[in-house]
Amino acid sequence: MLIIFALFAGGCASIGKITNAPVEQLPGVEQRYDGKKASGDTLLILAFSGGGTRAAALSYGVLEELRDTHYQTDGHKTRLLDEVDEISSVSGGSFTSAYYGLFGDQIFDDYKDVFLYKDVQGDLTGRVFGLFPLLGRMFTTTSRTEVAINYYDKHIFRGKTFADLQAADGPLILINASDLNSQSQFVFVQNQFDFLCSDLSQIKVARAVAASSAVPVVFAPILFERHTDCNFQKPAWLIDAEARAVQEGDDRLQENVDSLDFYLDQENPPYVTLQDGGITDNLGLRTIFRNINLSGGAKQVHDRYNKGLLPPKRVVLIVVNASTSTETDIGKSRQLPGIGDTLSVVTSMQLHLYNTETNVLFKQHLAEWAEAMSTAEYPVTPYLIDLNVTEIEDLKERKFFNKIPTSFSLDKKQVDMLINTSKHLLLKHPEYQKLLQDLGASSPEI
Repeated sequence: MLIIFALFAGGCASIGKITNAPVEQLPGVEQRYDGKKASGDTLLILAFSGGGTRAAALSYGVLEELRDTHYQTDGHKTRLLDEVDEISSVSGGSFTSAYYGLFGDQIFDDYKDVFLYKDVQGDLTGRVFGLFPLLGRMFTTTSRTEVAINYYDKHIFRGKTFADLQAADGPLILINASDLNSQSQFVFVQNQFDFLCSDLSQIKVARAVAASSAVPVVFAPILFERHTDCNFQKPAWLIDAEARAVQEGDDRLQENVDSLDFYLDQENPPYVTLQDGGITDNLGLRTIFRNINLSGGAKQVHDRYNKGLLPPKRVVLIVVNASTSTETDIGKSRQLPGIGDTLSVVTSMQLHLYNTETNVLFKQHLAEWAEAMSTAEYPVTPYLIDLNVTEIEDLKERKFFNKIPTSFSLDKKQVDMLINTSKHLLLKHPEYQKLLQDLGASSPEI
C-alpha cells in the first residue's frame, strides 16, 4: 500500500513550467523594478524572515505598529509606516511583504482572513493528496509547486504581476529565493532578470513568493530559463565590482560577482532552479548587503537613485526574526536521539549561527554606511532594531512561541498572540525608543 501511495503521490516525473519569455530589448528606466527614490529624512528598511505563518504574522504585527505610530514632519501628521522605503523578505515573510506591496493599507482589512487565519497548508494538502488529485497526478507532469502557485495566485495575490507591484507605488519589495545552480541568492528585481534576458514585470507575484517559500523536498523547485535574445553584456557596475574584489582581496564581494557571472557563462545550465530563500539567508538581510557591496557602497547607492539630494538623516533597519529554539530530549538520558530530533537540532543550530553572524555583520556595516553618507554638517544616524522571539523575557511565553510550528496552518489564538508579541517587542526595543524620541513620535501603546 505504501508503494502504491508513493506512486500515486509522485505521478510522472515533474517538468518545470517556464514563464519568463525572452525579450529582444530589456525594459527602460521607467519600467524597471529594481530601485526607488527614497523620500524624507528617514530611510526605513524592513527585513522579514522565513518561518511560515509564524513569520508572516510577526511581520504583519510590525506593519500594524508602524501604522499606529505618528509624528509631525513639515507641519503634517505622518505615520511611520509611510516612511518605509524597502522590504526584503524570505519565505513566510514574503507573503506579508508582497501583499502589502500590492494592496497597501488594505492589508489591515483582509489579510488575516485571506492568509493568516486560513489553513493554507490544509487546502494545499487536499489539492495535492486528495483522491482525485492523486489519481490525476498519474497522468500529469505538473509539480506540487505549480499547484501551490495556482492557489496563491487565485486566493491570495489575485493574479497580480510585478507590473502591478510597481504600479502600486509602495515600498520596493525584495522577494528572495535561492538558486540551486549558482548556489546563491536570487532576487526578484529587474537587475537580476536582465541576466535572463527577461522582463520581470510579466512574472506573477505568486510565483516569486512560491519560489521564496519552496521548502526542499516538500515543494519542487521553480524554473526560469536563461535566454540570450537581448544580447545582454556584463554591466559596468559588475565590471567595477569585479575589479574591486581583486584589488581589495574581498572574498565576499568576489562571491557576489561570481554568482552573477554564472548566468553569463553559456556553458552553465540554461535553467535557474529556485528553492526557499532561507537556504541562503533566512533573515532577508544579505540581499541588502550584496546590493550595497556590488554598487561600491551606501553613498554610491544613494547617489544612483537620489542624485543631487541630501542623504537621509536616519537609516533605520528593522529585522523581524521569526526563528525559534528547538527543544528536544537529547542529552537527558543515555538513549540516542532519533533521526527527527537530530535533523531538527542540526537545522536549528545552523540557522541560529548563520543568523547571528548576519546580524553582527549588519551592525558593523550599517554604522559604516551611515558614516560614509555623513558630513560634519549633516550627520546620518543608524538604527538597527532586531526583533527576535527567542528573546521574550517571560519563560512560559517564550516556551509557548518556541512550540509554534513552521507551517502554513496556525489557529487564530496563535496568530493573534504572534501579532501582539511583535508589536510589544518593537515597542520595548531600546533602539526603537531612541528613534521615536528622535522623531518626536507617539504610539498608542506608550
